[in-house]
Amino acid sequence: MEKISKIKIYAPVDGEIKLIENISDPVFAEKMLGDGLYIEPKTKKFFSIFDKGEIVNIFDTKHAFYLKAEKGPTILVHIGLDTVKLAGKPFNFKVKNGDQVDLKSEIVEVDLAMIKKEKLKISTPIVLDIHENPGWTIHDVKTGIVKQGDEIATLSYDPVQVKADQDLSKPAPITLKEALKKGIKFTNRYEELAGKIYDHVGGKNNYSRYYNCVTRLRFVVKDKNLVDEATIKKLDIVKGINWNKNELQVIIGGEVEKVKDGLDNHLIHLQQAQDFELKNPNAQKQSFGKQLLNLIKGIIMPAIPILIGVGLINAAQAVLQQAGAIQNVAPSAAFGSYTLATQLVYLIAGGATLFMGIFFTYNGVKFFGGNPLLGIVMGLILTAPILFKGNLSQNSMGVMTATPWSLPLITSKIDGFDFVWMKIGPSPGSMITATIIAYIAVQVEKFAKKRFPNWSLMLTVSTFTIFVASVLAFFVVGPIISVLEAILGYIFSWVDKIPYGIGTALFAFLWQPLVITGAHGALVTILQIPMLTNPEPYILGLKTINLLGGVSIGVFGQVGASIGFLFIAKNATIKQTLYGGIPAGLFGITEPLIFGVNLPKVKPFLYGCVGAATGGLVAGLMGAKYYAGIKVGMGGLFSVLNANGPNGDTKSLIATLVAYAVCIAVPILLVMFFAKERTGEKFGLYQATKSLNHFLNNKNVAMDASLQQEADALKTFYGNKEVTNKIKLFEKNMAKIQTLQSKISVLESQDLERKEALAKRFSRNQAKLESEKNVDQIMTKLDELVNKINMPKYDDKIAELEKLLQEARDANAPIEAEVEKLTQDNTLKAQAIGKKLHKLTNSELSEKVANKYYNAINSVYINYGFVSKKDTKFSKLEKQEFKMPK
Repeated sequence: MEKISKIKIYAPVDGEIKLIENISDPVFAEKMLGDGLYIEPKTKKFFSIFDKGEIVNIFDTKHAFYLKAEKGPTILVHIGLDTVKLAGKPFNFKVKNGDQVDLKSEIVEVDLAMIKKEKLKISTPIVLDIHENPGWTIHDVKTGIVKQGDEIATLSYDPVQVKADQDLSKPAPITLKEALKKGIKFTNRYEELAGKIYDHVGGKNNYSRYYNCVTRLRFVVKDKNLVDEATIKKLDIVKGINWNKNELQVIIGGEVEKVKDGLDNHLIHLQQAQDFELKNPNAQKQSFGKQLLNLIKGIIMPAIPILIGVGLINAAQAVLQQAGAIQNVAPSAAFGSYTLATQLVYLIAGGATLFMGIFFTYNGVKFFGGNPLLGIVMGLILTAPILFKGNLSQNSMGVMTATPWSLPLITSKIDGFDFVWMKIGPSPGSMITATIIAYIAVQVEKFAKKRFPNWSLMLTVSTFTIFVASVLAFFVVGPIISVLEAILGYIFSWVDKIPYGIGTALFAFLWQPLVITGAHGALVTILQIPMLTNPEPYILGLKTINLLGGVSIGVFGQVGASIGFLFIAKNATIKQTLYGGIPAGLFGITEPLIFGVNLPKVKPFLYGCVGAATGGLVAGLMGAKYYAGIKVGMGGLFSVLNANGPNGDTKSLIATLVAYAVCIAVPILLVMFFAKERTGEKFGLYQATKSLNHFLNNKNVAMDASLQQEADALKTFYGNKEVTNKIKLFEKNMAKIQTLQSKISVLESQDLERKEALAKRFSRNQAKLESEKNVDQIMTKLDELVNKINMPKYDDKIAELEKLLQEARDANAPIEAEVEKLTQDNTLKAQAIGKKLHKLTNSELSEKVANKYYNAINSVYINYGFVSKKDTKFSKLEKQEFKMPK
């Protein structure tokens, strides 16, 4: 952008221009919502105030809208005063959010007579919020009578003023006097930013829930008018906002997980999390696929660090057992007969595994909008120790042992074992059970709050909720889930018998899909029934459960797919996810990779499963074995211990290592050659035109010549090598910009951690002043600590990176402008195709076909999270009606 840019504002309607300070509404007159002007309209049709711009947001009550100038600021046009009361009745909008407009574009037709009849003023403020648009000012306001399209004011941009504002925003150095009086406290940057976003969204009463994806913090908003978009955009971490119907998407980028965690902490500190309400009658429902993905991410992802920690401790236990440092623990033996070291390691490694259900119920209740403490209580009930020591027995030596309490309801003999088809009993590690119980508990709690009298809520709500949820858990949900798990286990018991490695290949292929459903834990338990019944031969290495070798192979298939995607990815945010997720995947934790990249991108997940099947086939053919008596926690690399066995099975070890190499290499190659980070514009337009033809054929409508010409023109345009090279250069530049932003963020986080550590030292030393001993020495120490806090450690590095960042942005500016221009122009063409298609078919579903053109043209922006992908999926009913291709 040039040092000073100017943009003209034009009259949206015939009328009289007046200075904003003369308007009758004090909110506008005192410039609380920004500087500008107002017009007394004489005609009813309002047009764009910019020669080129975009409709950013139309208020639900239609009395106002935001219009963004091309390469310029966002302006509020507020039609009438207090017209929000009219609930949109006088306003007939001709455009929608996201539409590109010019001076000939009619925005809205207003019934001025209706407004006057309600004794409201038709004065229309046009204002610029300088906080939302730093560096921009409005001036040269031309008062008097004007015609629509006349120049009425000028907007100017001054980057020097932006820099001055940034310098003023830097915190002042801390003084020793101030520190002694108030103490030194640094709020976590992400929690502070999240708190500001929370406030400006409208607080807990203005959204039903919040969650995040890879780049955005999302709120399902109840009233858009309560959202302070201007202030949210002003936050330094926010790259922009986007509305998808009533869902507010705050675009943050790679730091979104930290901001989400910051918001969680902010709400806990406010002690308001338990008051959230999930239901909202006006909430826009997401597709089942998105709901399921968000559900799994909301429950599993927060527990990932715990899963990794527990898994590594279990792996360490296996290594110590192999080395002979500790003993193998047999479930049937008396725990007190083992050495203290064995007891300690087994307790640490096994204890958290047994109670993993607590994490799932806690996260589940929190996700569904209930009181997180309720989730902990339900988790404790589902995993109570008495459930695992419910049946006492005495062996021939007089030693008392205990086995888990379980009441079989339906059983049958299979291969000599009592196979339980339905039971009442514990299911501590089942994510499915925990999720269902969490949902039930939240709904029961809400029911109780509405039905019981207010004076009794403290006594009745928690009592009723816990009792009802517990009874349903053990006598309804548990038995039903046990049937599903038993059927799954029975099927895979037969899969284990398929020869030539096919059984292991099938198991490895299906392992990660089973992980997504949460049924994998129960399946492993069922496959281990023979070992649980008689563990000694398995611990000694006399028997194996070879099918379980597919677990680690399935894991490494996803790791391989992620490594392959790392080679083709340009988006720095995706790369950060992969860099963090691949090491965890090597130790058996694939959830960050699956939910962060592989599953949303679809093909990497599928290729990872194919690679796992290939590795499983190799493992079976080469004779790999799985010595299940060795516990290695989450698996991953430590699963080689299971392959080697307690007695050193070299053949099995070699076969497993070869299978690992295959299951990693195959998906790497498949992803590199057949997957793409995003859909290319040309291919996307080809698919869009294919859908267009299908749609017209199934509506029995002939293709219009001009429509065909416009569709072909778009394909030809993006088939031009010069155009594709511009987009590739833009992607390359954006990757560099994202990398620099990430480095700056890391240094800022490190500086905050340094200051927080020094602040704690200051607090400890300050407490020593109360003893009135060595006061001078303590004061000197305190002064040194304050100076260290004020002393910049990373400022030079940050300044250097910010300089490189600005240079990268400046270098990218010309190509960014070109790509933005061609994208905007072609988006307008896509909108024209949509309008023609609607005119030809008179079907509202034509919008979904037009959205395919939008997604193809905006593919690069969608990939970087700058705009949202528009809905193109047809429901089953719509597919049946029009016989649309899936």
